[in-house]
Amino acid sequence: MIRKAWRPLALLLAAGLTAGITAGCGTSGSNTSDNGKPVLRMGIFPAFRPLQLVKQMKILEKEGYKVEWTDFLKGAPAESAAMASKSIQFMEGDTPGLEEVYAKSPGLIWYIANGSNNYVSIVANKGSGIKSISDLKGHKVCGVAPGTAPTAVLQIALAKENMTLDDVSGINTTGPSQAAALDNGGCDAATTYQPYASSMLLSGKITLLTTAEKVYGGTWPGGGVAVDPDFAKKHKQAVIDVVKAVDKANKLLAAENEQAYKDLATATKSPLDVVKYGYENKLVTPADVAPDKNVLSGQLKDLIKYDVVKIDDPDKWLDGFAHPEFAEDALK
Repeated sequence: MIRKAWRPLALLLAAGLTAGITAGCGTSGSNTSDNGKPVLRMGIFPAFRPLQLVKQMKILEKEGYKVEWTDFLKGAPAESAAMASKSIQFMEGDTPGLEEVYAKSPGLIWYIANGSNNYVSIVANKGSGIKSISDLKGHKVCGVAPGTAPTAVLQIALAKENMTLDDVSGINTTGPSQAAALDNGGCDAATTYQPYASSMLLSGKITLLTTAEKVYGGTWPGGGVAVDPDFAKKHKQAVIDVVKAVDKANKLLAAENEQAYKDLATATKSPLDVVKYGYENKLVTPADVAPDKNVLSGQLKDLIKYDVVKIDDPDKWLDGFAHPEFAEDALK
């Protein structure tokens, strides 16, 4: 049972402006900077992923780009509405969430860069008596919102215990509210993400049940960057430069660069110890920037197997979704 579900994209678009879905989207009125480079309109999500570091370090601005950044607290569903209305040209989101966007709206986005792996954790209140995924049956679980990576991971974890989302009382919450909900009994468990998983675990009140990669049994692409195909066709070099920036940020995080950790903490408004906890405990790990179709194919097949997405021809579908050619050029 889910108390709130992801409405179809068409409904989101119809209600988008009045509901404030794209509120804050920067639209300067010009598509080109004084230097001739295109203005980059980026949708981002407050999480431990490299695009936050790209923003904080002003990597793209230092390359001469004017960048308009917009935060989307509700993730891929709201971002995809902004993409469809051309309010933004790039969106960062959970990889499974981006796959769901493309499954529902083929051709809306191209997936151009990996951001982070793992990223999703399922946690429980220590006083709930929940010690494993099988114990979730009948309990209140925060973070259930179809079209997001935390829900996809939960669906797969439940399926492996012969359960579905109908076996839990799913509550649609975002990360910032989950700690309080777990603390006051609003939820017994949560399927969550960084930085909130690390913050809650550091409190000592929460126990870790599992992570995305433990559920999946291998590398789990946890987040990445997608582009508007029309923009990419017109501005190939700009897309390559965005991928280069993501790669630079991820390499700093992979090297456990102290300043990069501090910048990410500032960008996500997280304590430094929370950032370090997430990366040092591999709850989130930097990914190789180039989309690997073999890795994505494995993830996609699990999403199909456990009824997260419905796709008739996964290989053909993946060829339309994943575009590693920009990363290949960026890494030359």
